[in-house]
Amino acid sequence: MSEVTSNGSVVPNGTLKKEIENEYDFTQCTRLSNIQYLGCSQLANPNDEAEMQALMKVLDEQRGSNTVSVTLVIPHDVTGTVELIDSTGSLLSSFAIVCIRFCIRGELGTSQVNCFAISFTHSRPSKASSGEESDPTETKERRKASTATHQCHVFRALEPETAGRALYCFSQAFSNKKPTDGNRHEFTFEAFLDIRENDGSAQTPDWKLCPQQSGTFKLRRDRAKKLIVQLKQTSGFPLTITKCFGMLLAAGRNLRHSDLQLLEMEKTEFGSDPSIFVIQANWDPRVHMFEVLNTETPRETKVFMTVAIDVIVAEVSEPIRFSMESMSRVFHEHERFYKTPHSVVREGYTLVLERGADDSKQSPNERLIFLSLESDSDKKRSKLNLGRSPSRMPTQLLHPTGDDESDCDEPLLSGSGVVSQDCGEEVMQNWNDCISQWKESSEGERPEAVSSLILNGIPDALRGEVWQLLSKADQCAELIETYAILLNKECPSEQVIMRDIHRTFPAHDYFKQSGGEGQEALYKISKAYSLYDEEVSYCQGLSFLAASLLLHMPEEQAFCTLVKIMFDYGLRDLFKLGFDCLHLRFYQLTSLLKDYLPDLHAHLEQIGIETHMYASQWFLTLFTAKFPLQMVFFILDLFLSEGMTTIFHISLALLQDAKTDLLQLDFEGTLKYFRVSLPRKYRTETTTKGLIQRAVNFKLKHKRLNKYEKEYIAMKEIERENEDPLVRLEKENGRHVVNVMRLERENDDLAHELVTSKIELRKKLDLVEDQLETSSNTIERLTRQHQDVLEENRNLLREYEQIKEMYRRDVNRLEENASRAEKLLEEYKKIFSEKSRRSEYEREQFESQKRSIIARVSSCDKCWPAIEEWEKNRSPSHSVASVEGPDLLSKLEEHENHIKALEIDLAQTKLALVEAECRNQDLTHQLMTQSESDGKKWFKKTITSLREVGSSLKQHERSNSSVAL
Repeated sequence: MSEVTSNGSVVPNGTLKKEIENEYDFTQCTRLSNIQYLGCSQLANPNDEAEMQALMKVLDEQRGSNTVSVTLVIPHDVTGTVELIDSTGSLLSSFAIVCIRFCIRGELGTSQVNCFAISFTHSRPSKASSGEESDPTETKERRKASTATHQCHVFRALEPETAGRALYCFSQAFSNKKPTDGNRHEFTFEAFLDIRENDGSAQTPDWKLCPQQSGTFKLRRDRAKKLIVQLKQTSGFPLTITKCFGMLLAAGRNLRHSDLQLLEMEKTEFGSDPSIFVIQANWDPRVHMFEVLNTETPRETKVFMTVAIDVIVAEVSEPIRFSMESMSRVFHEHERFYKTPHSVVREGYTLVLERGADDSKQSPNERLIFLSLESDSDKKRSKLNLGRSPSRMPTQLLHPTGDDESDCDEPLLSGSGVVSQDCGEEVMQNWNDCISQWKESSEGERPEAVSSLILNGIPDALRGEVWQLLSKADQCAELIETYAILLNKECPSEQVIMRDIHRTFPAHDYFKQSGGEGQEALYKISKAYSLYDEEVSYCQGLSFLAASLLLHMPEEQAFCTLVKIMFDYGLRDLFKLGFDCLHLRFYQLTSLLKDYLPDLHAHLEQIGIETHMYASQWFLTLFTAKFPLQMVFFILDLFLSEGMTTIFHISLALLQDAKTDLLQLDFEGTLKYFRVSLPRKYRTETTTKGLIQRAVNFKLKHKRLNKYEKEYIAMKEIERENEDPLVRLEKENGRHVVNVMRLERENDDLAHELVTSKIELRKKLDLVEDQLETSSNTIERLTRQHQDVLEENRNLLREYEQIKEMYRRDVNRLEENASRAEKLLEEYKKIFSEKSRRSEYEREQFESQKRSIIARVSSCDKCWPAIEEWEKNRSPSHSVASVEGPDLLSKLEEHENHIKALEIDLAQTKLALVEAECRNQDLTHQLMTQSESDGKKWFKKTITSLREVGSSLKQHERSNSSVAL
């Protein structure tokens, strides 16, 4: 079989198909294979979606096994042509993309979800061109419509994602007005980051979106999280993302690639929009690599975090890493976020790819080369000359809110600021003299010099002692005993206290650490006071005042001082139910403002600012919640010295200082000024002392306070008399509704805490049950081991008794053998001594006879030759007899040597006997001192020793018997 090309030449079958495939460049068009072509039909209206949906449904239901499988080629710009190619590579149909009128996709949830259709218009030959006469009355528009045909082509893909991708390619082609020229191609992407937290348990997870505002995520520590990144291509011809093989995370920004930690991938898929690729990964923040992202951060601090994804693009020769940076703040595990707005964390990217230096020598299907990937954040840094060079852009972990950030929306963190420790020697000496005089006074009367010294502030080293003297807390020893008793009681406000502890003075090192010494002491004081004063119980403002006291004295003295301030200085009246006393203070401050600063009062009244909007924390916390510590301590010095009127002096001085700024602000600006800007003005000791001096010198007539109090009481009486009962009941009902809502919120919090506690208890119970089961198994195993040890001990005891008995018999036998050997030795000694004496005697007799014979023979000349002759001529028998004399001498010498050998053997026998007795004593000592818990090795050693001794003694017995023989 052969095929014919467009120029008429004949080529082998299949060659034409390969040539056609190689003609398509993926940078200019997108090829979608294995598309089923269901057919086409004419349309009355090419823009009628309902008609196209109906036609799609009919053709999809009528499709059979002989459906044509085609490859759909979609260009990347409006100048291209859409082509349909069959399985053999032949061109079935083609039409310009500008002719396409409408594109639709099958409805979701139906069998046509995999289908898509396009409608296009092509012109027919007119009557004039075919030689027919045209109707002169026919309009131009009608003539044009009569020469145009509208058709609808219906396709079916194997997967719904392919159908969506086809529509995406058509939309990209419509938006690209000009084709891409050159070898370099530019694409834009955008990525969206979301984080979800498990708000349930490990068994029944409840994943909720983490609140995010101004690019900062609000996270809770020790909660499992999911990171979701959506990557979308926004320009350029469509690229095919085939896989994401990793999502990485690390704390900080401007990181190296090696600093990122790989997360556990959960899933990667295309979204409902085929242009969006979704990557989801699991994140366990309790892993030590993410400790920074799992530690509670103060309000003025934000932690940078970097998320990266590595994706594989089919058209690119290497993986591409998309990195995005964000900020986060970590809160307590049980922190609740109410109606927090959620915005999207977005990052844009510009990707530049290149075909190659010499495009003519490369195949159209050659992969593109990666050149660069730049994010929008990188572009902003480039404009500010902040490149990623390590020398210019070091790795950054935290983003603290600096003191000089005047446009910062966050208020000054409570507990911030530096307290001066400097104090002149003369001032310190004056204070020491006053304190000594103060303590010597029997009634604790304050020295007159104290009032003047306090105007310049109490030295920080003496502040705790002076505060106790001013409040007379040092005279209440019974409160310390009460404090110890209260700590052992149950507190109904414990959960509320625990939730507020970490919010109190988070900028101070003493209270910064969660569960540290400072927070523990603050919790104890808050708990004890809530039990001591049941009417007021616990209120948020108390924790700031208690924290200020804890910075200067132990917790017992701090509790006593807090009680004296609340009761003796009238501060607890502000917290009572209904807050009537607090509203009285607001009325007094408003009246004073109207008298002393009328223009400011008029301005605040005009823009709708009421006194309680800015002064409630001033009265309830004694300025401790928002202002720097240096100012807080100066105010407490004056308050403990002068009482409640100090708050009015400080308030008027603050308003006078801020008058110029407040007169230029509107409602929102004024509230922000009181919340943010005003506390920042007094961060230095100079500005603080200036404010204190102005407050002290403020000409405030205290009689007016009493006057305003009477006016307020009279006004409230008149209001109660003139108030309509219905209105009064409505107000009361409103207050009750507010209380009910508050109680419902508290109930929800308590219910949540109860569920959390139950879950924790269930976990602990499961853990205890597992430990109990493990302990039971251990006890059972140890019991079996104990029984085995007891049985082994009994066996060893029996073996011990047997060996002991055997040893006793062996010892008795050895003792008998030893006694017998001693007797034999004694007998041998007697025999040897007798033989020795006899042999000595015979030797002496022999020697004397020999000498006498020789003497006789040698003196006789006749006898000696006769003897010699006789010896020569004598018979053998006589010769034998004649030599008996010399033989007898040799025998005597042999007996002498034998006696010496016997003496040596006797000495060796005695030595062996001594050694045997020593071994016997050693074995006896071991048997008496050895513990019954010793193993069988000792018994084997004992048996071996006994055998060695026995064999040694037997050998000596045999040697002794041989000697005796």
